[in-house]
Amino acid sequence: MSLAPLLAFPVAALACGALMPLGIRFAWAVGWLDHPEARKLHTSATPVFGGAVVFAAAVLTWAGLLRFIPHTPADREAWYLLTGAAVTLGVGLWDDRFGMEPAVKMLGQASAAVLLLAGGFVPDFGLPVGIEAALALVAMVALMNAVNFLDNMNGMVGGLAAIALAGFAWASLERGANGVAAAQLALAGACAGFLPWNFPRARAFLGDAGSLFLGYSLGASALITMEGAAPGWGRAGAPFILAYPAFDMIFVIVTRLRDGRPVTRGGRDHTNHRLASVLRCPTRTVYLMWASGAVLCAGGSSMLRLNQPLPTALLWGLLTILLLWSGRRLSSVPIAPPPGPPAT
Repeated sequence: MSLAPLLAFPVAALACGALMPLGIRFAWAVGWLDHPEARKLHTSATPVFGGAVVFAAAVLTWAGLLRFIPHTPADREAWYLLTGAAVTLGVGLWDDRFGMEPAVKMLGQASAAVLLLAGGFVPDFGLPVGIEAALALVAMVALMNAVNFLDNMNGMVGGLAAIALAGFAWASLERGANGVAAAQLALAGACAGFLPWNFPRARAFLGDAGSLFLGYSLGASALITMEGAAPGWGRAGAPFILAYPAFDMIFVIVTRLRDGRPVTRGGRDHTNHRLASVLRCPTRTVYLMWASGAVLCAGGSSMLRLNQPLPTALLWGLLTILLLWSGRRLSSVPIAPPPGPPAT
């Protein structure tokens, strides 16, 4: 295992921290801002250029370290990962600045996913190739939207993405895919470098640009990891790492349909919102979600390494029971009302 790709994490974190003030000034200058709404937690206009800064810091770091990284045939994976991320970043930047119809946004997401699938990153489960590719496409678009849905609390997506990407990078390092490992660690490090600007008080947001490209990066990393893993039960470890965003999206869709509310309309009814109502502290909620993400990452990494049916079935069984129980309990927690106007 080469240690050179490990440098990508701290270098990208420092690069993101150094670039963020410039990104914030640019966002204020051109009006790239997220304004308060009833369903949102912030009470003043906030720059939404954080996602672009995270991406720029990660790509610059990865490109700068390439000469020091031992090359392998798997290095092409990094190009597919970062090219698709650039496409979704562009879609999100346009949406943040000018707005975009949901169908057009989804088309952009699908285009990025198709780029990855065209590169051959379709896990083989013994089904016809067309069906496997269609399922992978649906999963990728769903995950991008799940991460976008979850970007509703300071530090939530940035922290979870950093943890998951670090887990995928470790799997890449173990199989000798140094190039994509460096790209994943650069993305993880840039997310970590962004957190001081976003948590616990937000001076900048990822925006749709950040949440969409991180959702793509996580989904692409999962498919790349599954494609590179040995055939068998261990491949189930990759989706295990991403179980929480998927759970939150399913929870929101089910509860909104149950209550007769529009599925596509945003609100403070996500699992983390309801948990914050119970804990009475958004900051503690984010810390708990980060810890949960680390546990999922450890469990998924263990599955990938062991590649055995018993631990895979046991971990997935325990997780399914826990998520069903959590969903049932959280669904009974009242939805937090939107914040009222400041006292005068």
